[in-house]
Amino acid sequence: MFVLNTQAPEYNFAGTRVRLLISGKDTAGVFCMMEIFGPPHRATPLHVHDREEETITVLEGVVDVTIDGQQVSVHAGETALLPRNVQHRLANNTDLPSRYMLVCTPAGFDDFVDTCAHAQTGPVTPTPPEPEDIKRMIDAAPRFGITLLPG
Repeated sequence: MFVLNTQAPEYNFAGTRVRLLISGKDTAGVFCMMEIFGPPHRATPLHVHDREEETITVLEGVVDVTIDGQQVSVHAGETALLPRNVQHRLANNTDLPSRYMLVCTPAGFDDFVDTCAHAQTGPVTPTPPEPEDIKRMIDAAPRFGITLLPG
């Protein structure tokens, strides 16, 4: 199956710009791929995926990965695999933007993003999430095998 995505939908997903490059619909659920633009001093909540592994390849900047309580800085040109069922957080703790590719195997996280944010034509300028955005994420997470953790 050949897929050419010339108009990737973009999302303001919890204050981060996300481009959906390949959806699970394109791969029969095998994987999805996104380009993430991490604003300075922005982090995901601590969370666990019980359905998919995440592979990140940093293209620009630094992404700090906290996994099982240990922080590892992943720099441009480096790749990290985050297994399912492991607590983790991705953060840009610098004053500069970061950019990384995210591949989720199998797909499904792309549907979570689409449920929590509205697809737009890009480039999207991310804005901090509103309380209703956070509530939508909290409510949707269990349906997608995601556990949001305190801290």
